Amino acid sequence: MMVHNLPNILTIFRIVVTPLIVWLLIGFDGLALHALAFLLFLIASLTDLFDGILARKLQVVSEFGKFMDPLADKVLVNSTFITLNILDVMPIWITAVIIVRDGLVTLLRWGMLANGVSMNTSRIAKLKTTFQYISMYVGLVFILLGHFESLDVIVAWVEEWFVTETIFILTGLVTAYTGFHYFWINRAFLKMLFTESE
Repeated sequence: MMVHNLPNILTIFRIVVTPLIVWLLIGFDGLALHALAFLLFLIASLTDLFDGILARKLQVVSEFGKFMDPLADKVLVNSTFITLNILDVMPIWITAVIIVRDGLVTLLRWGMLANGVSMNTSRIAKLKTTFQYISMYVGLVFILLGHFESLDVIVAWVEEWFVTETIFILTGLVTAYTGFHYFWINRAFLKMLFTESE
């Protein structure tokens, strides 16, 4: 029974562990606890990769899992980005883009569901997820490196010329593009919606 429920357990774990990750990062300054937060984030991100794969392999795909899996993703991703903003590791605009994009796509999904219409999914959404996780890992690594004063000059240079100017910008652009793409491939529903409202 536990094996059959494993994908959902992994999904729930991702939600439950997120507040602990945030608490360890914001509430403490020590290297050991920040390293623990990094480790927990690593495990949580791996559950994001494997819960869907396990559900299909074990043939236990459920409506609960379909609903909770993307919710768990949003909880982990949005909470981590907000935390990195609070710690001044990441610019706030990238979090704003992610939250607005997720909110709009979620509203579109709920609207289509309420009207009995299946949502066309974007294949490039996985690219968005990849860039977001790269950005989060980079941010968390910089928090860890910040505990080593001897690396301050290198960290400052890499952060200014590599992270902020490259990784974060690409993540923001890809995230925004996938949001527009979702609305474009589901434009038939939007057209129908606006036609009916006239």
